[in-house]
Amino acid sequence: AMASGAECSAPGFHFADVLAANEQRYRAKAVRGDKSPPAGLGQSPADAVTAKTDPTQRFDAKEFTNGAAPWLCVALFASFFLGLGMLTLFKMCAHTMVWTVVYVKVGVMASLAVAFLAMGSLVPGIVFTLLTALTAFCFYLWTDELNLVASLLSVSTQGLKDNPHIITTTVGLSFGSLLYIFPAVAAVMWAFENGTVAVSHQAVSKTGAQCLDFTGAATDCCAWRVDNWVPFYTTLASVSLIWVTSACLETRLYVIGGTMCQWYFAPVGTTEFSGLVRGSLRNALGPSFGTICFGSFVLTMVELAKQATERMRRDEDNRGNVLVCLLSSCLECLYAIIEYISKFATLQAAMTGAAFCDAASSVTDLLTRNFLAAYGTYAFPGMILQGTALILAGGFGVAVWLLSYATFAVQVAANAGLYAALVGVLAGVVAFVVLMFFVMIMLNVVDAVFLCYAMDKDSNKIHHQEFHSVFEEVNRKQQGAVVQNPNGNVMYGNRTVGTYAAV
Repeated sequence: AMASGAECSAPGFHFADVLAANEQRYRAKAVRGDKSPPAGLGQSPADAVTAKTDPTQRFDAKEFTNGAAPWLCVALFASFFLGLGMLTLFKMCAHTMVWTVVYVKVGVMASLAVAFLAMGSLVPGIVFTLLTALTAFCFYLWTDELNLVASLLSVSTQGLKDNPHIITTTVGLSFGSLLYIFPAVAAVMWAFENGTVAVSHQAVSKTGAQCLDFTGAATDCCAWRVDNWVPFYTTLASVSLIWVTSACLETRLYVIGGTMCQWYFAPVGTTEFSGLVRGSLRNALGPSFGTICFGSFVLTMVELAKQATERMRRDEDNRGNVLVCLLSSCLECLYAIIEYISKFATLQAAMTGAAFCDAASSVTDLLTRNFLAAYGTYAFPGMILQGTALILAGGFGVAVWLLSYATFAVQVAANAGLYAALVGVLAGVVAFVVLMFFVMIMLNVVDAVFLCYAMDKDSNKIHHQEFHSVFEEVNRKQQGAVVQNPNGNVMYGNRTVGTYAAV
């Protein structure tokens, strides 16, 4: 009835008038240049069907689901151990892991260049060859920095090793957020059930019992139109979902910051760190809950602004508009700066108990005062960890593909290769998502330890010599020493007060 128009053909629907208005609207857009009317306007629905189904390649969804479900459950469970193994590898052989990712990155680009040249695609082959040479040259120039990043990742995993409940608490926060997300999504789905039947906005003409859209393809004559309050409700629900998700991420960052701060400044020789995570979580959900809510509100507004900027950039009326392109680029930089400051503000609030705005002001001053404003150049830890996650997930997917193929070959004779390939791809995706979860935790730990070092250096104290050795070497390479004493101490100029500080 919806397809033929029986549900919306009563006089009150003004069926013919709505179809004429729809056609006028589409023709106006075509005249404006948004979309040219195709030559096949008015063709029969049968002519508009282009997708064909090959009956010889039968895909049984139920059969595939029954066979794939056990493998995906095992993949999800095994991926957590794979993530723990990744952290262990960075603790034991960080330099090998870092340079393996670098070599793989260069090797993949070189392989693509060779593949394009072998296929006769000269231009892409030359482009990838140049990119490969440039990438390898850049890594060669940054050899010392990459070795320092390896040391940074190695020493940062020690804090995570001494506080393993950071991982369990983060998992618990993720599942806890689902207690709000699932009901909110269900409520949005229910909201869309409130409405009435109306003439479809896509239909412009009717031939027999079938309506056609502006391209001449078959479409339903009637459509479901929600009530006026539904868009406002769904907008509010979407904002609340983003806010709750951001609050969960801010709580995780707060817990990591508070735990790492207590671990970093613990007296020398301390080996028992139980209760640090629990205390940080209690502070996050208690005295500092307002700080977390405000910080997550800032991130929510940034996310909404990002979406608005993306819609503005993709709007058909703004295509080719240079001013819109420049404005979008400037806004993206502004959003990145706000997110960057918000991250360290939350860490500072976790370590000092300050309010969000006070923490943002003090942490900016702290980093600037200690020559650490160049920390934004540390893109290497994220690149290395994400590259490692991609490599491990790819290898895991290949392993699942080979193992599942043997099972499918015994259980189902037809489509065993297709089913196994799909299971391998899905298992690789599951593993990558889980590994990225560990990557985010690891990057937060690195940020927290870095901020602790800044606080340590600001007060002229040393609590972890190994951290100071790594970070000071990075700082020294980027800033350069003003004076180096015969005993090895280095003095830097302080841009804030115009004095010198010995290291």
